[in-house]
Amino acid sequence: MNILCRQSATFPGAAAMHIVSVQDVQSWLGQAENLSDCLRSIGNRRVDDEYLDQTLRLPLHLQFVIQKMAIEAGHTEVPADALNSISFYSLCRGLFLPLAGLSSARVAQLFGLKAPEPLDAAQREALVETFFAKDCGIGLVEKVGCVLGDPTLGKKSGLRRDSLMRVLLSVEMRTRNELLDRLTQVGDVAILFAENRPTLQPANPLTAVEVLRTLKYLPEEKQTRKFQLLRSLLARCGKLEAYVLAKLILRKAGFGFDYQGPVLARVVAQRFQVPEEQVAHAMALTDLFNTVHVLETEGAAGLRKIQLRPLSPVRPTLASGTTEEIEKFPVWVERKYDGIRLMLHKSTDATGSVLCGAYTRNRGDWLELVPGLDRTIRMIPARSVILDGELYGTVLDIDRVRPATVYEVYAALQGQPTIPVNMKFAAFDILFQDERDLTGLPLAQRREWLTRLLQPLTAMPLPVPLSISEGQLAQSKDDVNRLFHHFRAQGYEGIITKDLDGAYLIATRDPKWRKRKPEITLDLALVGATFAVTSKENAGLFGSYVIAARTSDGGWKVVGDVAGVDRVRDAEIQGEIQREGLMTGNRIERPSSSGARPGIELRPSIVVTVKFEGLARDQVTKELSLRDPKIAMIRSDKSAFEADTIDSLQELELRQRMG
Repeated sequence: MNILCRQSATFPGAAAMHIVSVQDVQSWLGQAENLSDCLRSIGNRRVDDEYLDQTLRLPLHLQFVIQKMAIEAGHTEVPADALNSISFYSLCRGLFLPLAGLSSARVAQLFGLKAPEPLDAAQREALVETFFAKDCGIGLVEKVGCVLGDPTLGKKSGLRRDSLMRVLLSVEMRTRNELLDRLTQVGDVAILFAENRPTLQPANPLTAVEVLRTLKYLPEEKQTRKFQLLRSLLARCGKLEAYVLAKLILRKAGFGFDYQGPVLARVVAQRFQVPEEQVAHAMALTDLFNTVHVLETEGAAGLRKIQLRPLSPVRPTLASGTTEEIEKFPVWVERKYDGIRLMLHKSTDATGSVLCGAYTRNRGDWLELVPGLDRTIRMIPARSVILDGELYGTVLDIDRVRPATVYEVYAALQGQPTIPVNMKFAAFDILFQDERDLTGLPLAQRREWLTRLLQPLTAMPLPVPLSISEGQLAQSKDDVNRLFHHFRAQGYEGIITKDLDGAYLIATRDPKWRKRKPEITLDLALVGATFAVTSKENAGLFGSYVIAARTSDGGWKVVGDVAGVDRVRDAEIQGEIQREGLMTGNRIERPSSSGARPGIELRPSIVVTVKFEGLARDQVTKELSLRDPKIAMIRSDKSAFEADTIDSLQELELRQRMG
């Protein structure tokens, strides 16, 4: 308690003592116009955290957020209404739960709530548009973080599943082994968070903003501090809020909107009344968070300042369709490698310091995974450059040197090669060189820039040999066929055809880029798993998996089941299902020779390359399915929203029927 003096009304000039109780201070804090005042004692000294939390009932995470907001605002006042918003429970119920894709039965089981079945693609898009348009006290950048399931706004939280287990151990009277046993049963640490809470909805609800701001500022803190803040949040969560909290911390909300750029570009463009193309271009060059921030602070004019720069990864142009659809000749035909798409970046500053990167299609930096690639990039004779190309390999067979398969390349990168692989890099495009963005130039001119730059290096003994992808002009479909068979005879995967007049379309499937390869393979998503029926001790939980292709409306079409996965890959798939909490709770049944097999629906996340012998169409349902499909590899570099479409199967069937 504090003892304050005030002037007596009975004896003017005399001082009377008034004892200020905790209730008085709480009442004063409740009426404060500046939230920062809640953290100050006599003078400008900061009040003890524990005293504020335990005595004055100002939670630790709220103290943390107020302090960070004050610093962010330049140590000025933080208005009393700065944290006013809808409740976190309302945000979970109205946005996160519908986007999570959980079945109504699963929602009822976990939270005791009645909920509709998962939304289809159109309903998800409509929900996001409504959320962005609604004034609910949440800033636009924070709304983007909600939709992407990324409240740290692109930063890494530094917390993993084991970290969340430690948080639970600090608030539950259970041993680590007991928690691990339970985790094995439920398969998702978010469910453990939900089980930790006694009620669905807390008596004193959290606001959405105080939770989102806590998570936003979390990455900058030390690990011990992070645990304290998470405990403070968890203690005030209900079951649903605790579940969503864990998902957001791990950035595993599973909404998939980070791969649906057109939807978000359209929503943001409508919000700021700017052309959708400008927003999409800015998103391709940076990220959605930065794009929205620029629009909020600088408006449409700020978008023009967002430029292509080395070490800022972008998604590459992708092929769209097959060479059978080519209508305009001549076209450029180049060798298609069976490797891993990488974009090489080199940046040199005024002091001569050089930094390099090697980014995948999903903008992950794999530079350290490829020994010697950093030194090769440094040898490129340019101060700054961005190259697009393919990391591939060659292997020594009994009688010849042949190109390695992508499976052999992956195995070599993972340190588990079945055969020694000699890594190489083939560049087929250039996006940037020495302060100049080249993406707007026609391919013919970009090839000239690429040749002048790399020709001196092609004969040099580099750690990872660097070459320019070979190709020729084709004047007709006969030329395309001739070049296809030429490259196939050399052992390569096939061909890519491109329009020499075309610009480089970042993060786009270019209709003027087309491919042809002979092997019947598709990249499909796992959308279900049937339970194993064997009693062998070394068998996993699942015996086979349901595979599906994307539909034009953003949904999924089942095209078959795959079984017989080897033990290593099966363990990897089942581990991923458990870690990411991919089981929606919907039960399924799949036909088999011995009758219906029970299983569980999976949220589309894992992509696998599937080999198959052909296609079959059911005479009754008219549905397409794969003949004898087998999983060739797990595509960890692809998201579910990059899986092949049902149109790809229909095209294959047409070619199969036409011979």
